[in-house]
Amino acid sequence: MALMDRWRALGFAVACCLPLALSPAAAQSAYLDAMEDMPLMDGLAETGESVVFDKPSGRILRSTAQGDVAPESVEAFYAETLPQLGWTRADEYEREGEGRHLVFTREGEQLDIQILPQAGGSEVRFSIEPR
Repeated sequence: MALMDRWRALGFAVACCLPLALSPAAAQSAYLDAMEDMPLMDGLAETGESVVFDKPSGRILRSTAQGDVAPESVEAFYAETLPQLGWTRADEYEREGEGRHLVFTREGEQLDIQILPQAGGSEVRFSIEPR
């Protein structure tokens, strides 16, 4: 193959893959410390220590993050991103004083994401436990 043809093929491959690399889920590279497969939305930072218990019936994980991100943006990010990681949305609800909860399931586990509005942003509480 001529050198020019190789450069064209490389350019074509880059052009095809670039939209995937620029998508919000693909651009996300940070993950929660205790949950190695749980993306941390840009603008959020983990706070405090995470809780991790490994039991014969499954793992129990708790982690918290906060940042200057609107609660609606947090909800939209996780609603779009988590199904790509194998999570199925099971429920959503809101409780007075407890913010909005998003519930997902995957392989015998349940994930509860609690989104609490704060001045100028959100606090997000992640909880995984066996179903």
